[in-house]
Amino acid sequence: MQTRFLVPGALKRVAWQHTTRRVQQRSIHVDCLEKGTNGEQTKYQAALFIDNVFPLKMSRLDIRPYLVLRNSGAMRKKVQGLLPELPHGASISDIDPHFRDGGSLVHFTFEAGSGLEAARDKAQGVVDAVNTHVQAHSKQRWLGLATRALAVRGVPFCEDIVRMLPSKRVRVEFCGPALGVEQVYGEFRPYGRILDIEMPNDAARWAVVHYTRLRGATSARNCVHGDVVGTTKLLLAYVRENREHVAVQWIKDHSKFMIPLAAAALIAAIYAVFDPIREFCVENKITHRFDLSHVPLLGDVRRAAMRSLLRRDSAPQQDMSAWSGLTDQGSRLASILDEPPESFVVVSGPHGSGKTRVVEQATAGKKYCIVVDARKLAAEHSDLEQMTQLARQLGWWPVFNSIISITNAVDMMVKATTGSNAGISATPESQVRRILETLALALANIRQRRLQLQAREREHEGRSFSESVHTVPSADIPVIVLDNFMDKSIAFTPVILDWAASVVEAGLAHCVITTSSISGYHEVQRAQPQSPASLVSLADASPIEAISLLQHQLAPPNLLQQTTPDSSSVESAESYVQRLDTASSDSIANAAQVLGGRLEDLQLFVQKVRAGESVDAALEDIVQRSITEVRKYAFADDSEVGQCEHTWSPEQFWFLLTELAQHNDVEYDRVRSSALFAGKDDALLGLAEAQLITMVYNNDRPSRIRAGRPVYAAAFTRILEDPGFASSMTVKMNKKFIALETAKIREAENELSVLNVFRASVEAQSALTSSMAIVAASNGYKGRDKGCRLSPEAYIGQVAGTSGRCQGSELGHRPRESWMSWMRSFFYSSPQVPRTTDAGVQPSIIPGIPAELQGRVQFLLRIIHSSQQKIDRWDAETREQVKRLASL
Repeated sequence: MQTRFLVPGALKRVAWQHTTRRVQQRSIHVDCLEKGTNGEQTKYQAALFIDNVFPLKMSRLDIRPYLVLRNSGAMRKKVQGLLPELPHGASISDIDPHFRDGGSLVHFTFEAGSGLEAARDKAQGVVDAVNTHVQAHSKQRWLGLATRALAVRGVPFCEDIVRMLPSKRVRVEFCGPALGVEQVYGEFRPYGRILDIEMPNDAARWAVVHYTRLRGATSARNCVHGDVVGTTKLLLAYVRENREHVAVQWIKDHSKFMIPLAAAALIAAIYAVFDPIREFCVENKITHRFDLSHVPLLGDVRRAAMRSLLRRDSAPQQDMSAWSGLTDQGSRLASILDEPPESFVVVSGPHGSGKTRVVEQATAGKKYCIVVDARKLAAEHSDLEQMTQLARQLGWWPVFNSIISITNAVDMMVKATTGSNAGISATPESQVRRILETLALALANIRQRRLQLQAREREHEGRSFSESVHTVPSADIPVIVLDNFMDKSIAFTPVILDWAASVVEAGLAHCVITTSSISGYHEVQRAQPQSPASLVSLADASPIEAISLLQHQLAPPNLLQQTTPDSSSVESAESYVQRLDTASSDSIANAAQVLGGRLEDLQLFVQKVRAGESVDAALEDIVQRSITEVRKYAFADDSEVGQCEHTWSPEQFWFLLTELAQHNDVEYDRVRSSALFAGKDDALLGLAEAQLITMVYNNDRPSRIRAGRPVYAAAFTRILEDPGFASSMTVKMNKKFIALETAKIREAENELSVLNVFRASVEAQSALTSSMAIVAASNGYKGRDKGCRLSPEAYIGQVAGTSGRCQGSELGHRPRESWMSWMRSFFYSSPQVPRTTDAGVQPSIIPGIPAELQGRVQFLLRIIHSSQQKIDRWDAETREQVKRLASL
């Protein structure tokens, strides 16, 4: 005998079947089609619903019901194949598939006696027979549930409304007296397990039945709709559910940390997808692997085609052979780049000194070279635009500027809702760091591939391989050129310097920085303090080299004709030679002397002469343009000059201009310690940044000051020769000097007042009467009126080292002057006669003033004396300049 065990699922199914039989009290709906006469059987029609035949439509995006709908004929045959031979002589009249509800209505007809109860019993027998056959022969289909056959108690509502999707919640509307919860439960329980029945109150006109499975709701709607319970008709409809997943609802409930987490995950996914693409683009920018312009043949053809399309003569090139200094420095830079990278290489020099040409010459033999033009970065208006420009120069693509705005908006929303920052906000600086990290990764990949290639080569040759950077040939070490770096302010300068220092220390690449400001050298030293940077200094060429360059550039052209860029006139070579012959070598030498060795000025001069201007006219035009630049930038009242902060005053620059107009260069420390600069170098650094002056460094410190460009020296002289402008600026400068010295005198006066110098002298006057004759005799007043007396102010002045005057008959005809008038009369009297009296007769201290204050008082009086002399001299010069202005 075989023993069988029931699993828990089977026990639940058996219990549900018993419960269904217990609550199933109502019968199937039967319609009378033809009433029998003369004892014949009456023809009836009933319906049953077979569920779980088709897939349920779960959402509007579910395409399974549409696929089934395309084969509706086959689906009807499928339903018909599930049905057995109907008992009691019943026959199938119609099959109505409900694809959305996953089942099908089967209408059948049969004959029974005239009694309605007998017809219902016979129809229920047909349904039971079909249900038994279907459950016995059908397999578990959709969602692992078996197919059932259920009696239709009402009148089904056949519709295909798109938005009416199946739902576990069925709304039951009572057309008549309301039903109780027990009645509703008994009516709907046979179709599935009920989770809840919602009724607002006992007199409610509707109820909501919530099934645990969607299958129970679809079966109830197709079988109970239109059923009549007592005098109440039941109308059923699906309740639209908010189909939110539990996870989605949980995310909404915990949005405090889920929103930042989701945003971070999205950004991380974007970076994970696009970072390899960006790395590939940056590496291709360095290696030019897919750049057709670097293919030798195609590159030459392209350049030749561009020259033929432009149809113009190329600009005169800089003759490097005539520039011996640049050639030597270029060779020195090339030798530095041939060594392993250890520190920065700084190429410094004024604008137009050939820094870019030197770097191009030194990196001509390098395979991998990438250039960052800091001038283009500084030309952008915002940090975001500077970041985009840097990405474009390095080949970092694609660039999503919107990510910064999105992350900042998310961080702002989180802060507004939770009160704390999410920490996911992005800034242009963080994006710049990502760009530089990608570049460093590309450099590391290039180095690693080269090392692996050398390892295979050495292994093939039977030699050992070392993982040192020295094994990489110098031509294969990448070079990063930061051109025009620190000439103008860039927001990311510290970030770029720190990154470049790490790249150099790792031995991934050389870093060459070209700058016009020697102060940039100190910034580089601070970025890499452990290794001194290699400095390549460039200066203007010598006058001999400038003359040689002008003679070479102004040589007659090889072509017979030359078209000027500004007009359509044609100048023959013969007339060009005749025009140059009229200009003597002295005029060319004079031009070279004025323009100095600045390449850009010499090039501009050559272009003007080639365009048809005479040598003198071209030189005069350049000088006049320089005068305009100096007046615009140096004497402007704006707080900024271009992108340079205006840290100097017009009086300070005028003082420097007068010095540089008289000398080629001036001592830096002397200018810095003058009264106008007061020992501060902010004004000098601002002038150097504005390229109005150039500071020459010696032993890593400023030593001399020169004009910003050699042609500025001539401009300074011309400006100084302008009588009206020179006089007005001299008056302003003298007034500034007088104000500074007056402040010194006022400060000394205040300190003397605090020390009670004048009051102490007055109180000691009576004690000093006996010594007045001795003092007067020692200063040339012997034989004067014995009754004259010395005022305290005069005595203070006399003790300070000057001759004194006594009050008496000589000054009785005018009112007594202030002590400053006395000081002026004493300090500007005849030259002091050296004192030869004996120490016992000459007073050595000021009576009435403590001995410990004697030295301080005399020091303050000497300051007043010196300042007053300067004030008188400047005041006299000011009056003279005012008269000159009045005479113009």
